[in-house]
Amino acid sequence: MNYTQLGGIHPETATMTNVLANQGFVSPHNGRPLSEAMVLGIAGGLGCGYILWEFKKYEAAILVMGFQNKWNYTTQFMQNFCDRVGVKAEFLETGGAKTAAKHLDDALADGRFPIAWVDQEKLPYFYLRPMYSGCFGHFVTVFGQEDGRYLLDDRSQKPLTVDGQTLSDARKRIGSYKNRLLLLEANGSAFDLPAAIMAGLEDCVDYLSQSSQTFALPTYKKWARMMTHTKNKKGWPVVFKEKVGLYSTLRSLHEGIKLFGTADGGLRGVYADFLDEASAILNQPSLSEAAEQYRGVATLWRNFADAALPDEIAPLKETKALLAKKYDTFLKHGTEADTELRQLSQQLQDMEVELNGRFPITDNAMHALFAEMQGHLEQIYIAEKEALATLAGAIS
Repeated sequence: MNYTQLGGIHPETATMTNVLANQGFVSPHNGRPLSEAMVLGIAGGLGCGYILWEFKKYEAAILVMGFQNKWNYTTQFMQNFCDRVGVKAEFLETGGAKTAAKHLDDALADGRFPIAWVDQEKLPYFYLRPMYSGCFGHFVTVFGQEDGRYLLDDRSQKPLTVDGQTLSDARKRIGSYKNRLLLLEANGSAFDLPAAIMAGLEDCVDYLSQSSQTFALPTYKKWARMMTHTKNKKGWPVVFKEKVGLYSTLRSLHEGIKLFGTADGGLRGVYADFLDEASAILNQPSLSEAAEQYRGVATLWRNFADAALPDEIAPLKETKALLAKKYDTFLKHGTEADTELRQLSQQLQDMEVELNGRFPITDNAMHALFAEMQGHLEQIYIAEKEALATLAGAIS
């Protein structure tokens, strides 16, 4: 098969970046494939999102965070990128498993590399607890078949394989995008790169500048307030009064900011790389000033993620180390390191089950932790606003 795995960071952009690179799609300014940072920027760049999900039946809670533009409308995010670079995007959906399998197999037979919407929990190499079935949408590229199994590109340097039934189950689990595929087709002609970059920059500024407390920068101001709010039912002192589910929440916060698809800082560092590329292409030095600010924001996000799992609490320090090792092993070796990945995942699952019910912290220490985290969020909010102002000024 004529497909090269290139790794990647963020599922939505890594899939598009790698498929187009394998189709020979190149940038008109240097004749090379677009970087993942450039794909992110052209598609609209950054976003904000914060949802606290409680699973009281399982004594668990998790944070879901969105860091990309239109993170809750991924088809629009991907379509915007394709429109701006002249790539045809074909979305296929069906309620039937047989038709879904035919869509996939026909695309592979045509030498195409379909991007599939899947449920993380159904993919065996993630080793998620069954309680998370249907919770986490994900994106993989299917690039071939071997010995009756499908080959997946999921940001790892190594191919991942799943059997047909497993892939079918993963594709159909989440009803809002049941069996969806995206087929990309480059038309072979050059596109207006500066115009595509400007469209992405304007989209990002407009999106982050809105007043929404769910999808724009005020999200972080609201989140900071919830960290110590004792009256609101979503305030952390209220939600975690008995500390039930606190462990999984703090872990998902750390994981979602530093490890899973965010490049160690809520995608802010990746976006800074885009701004540096854009600065050179557009001959606009002030974009590099914004890039430096966003790198500073990425550092603040990393600090926040580490503060959520303080080293002073031994099980949280151990969790941080196990998570880092698991992700590094997966990205470097894929399922070739299946035994080690399974062992690491089992350790983390055992800790989650044990510590969600009895978190090793006093009430005073918990409230102090929440106050510290609030301080981090307040810093992040101010820095995000300053970086956005610089970005807006650079393109005005």
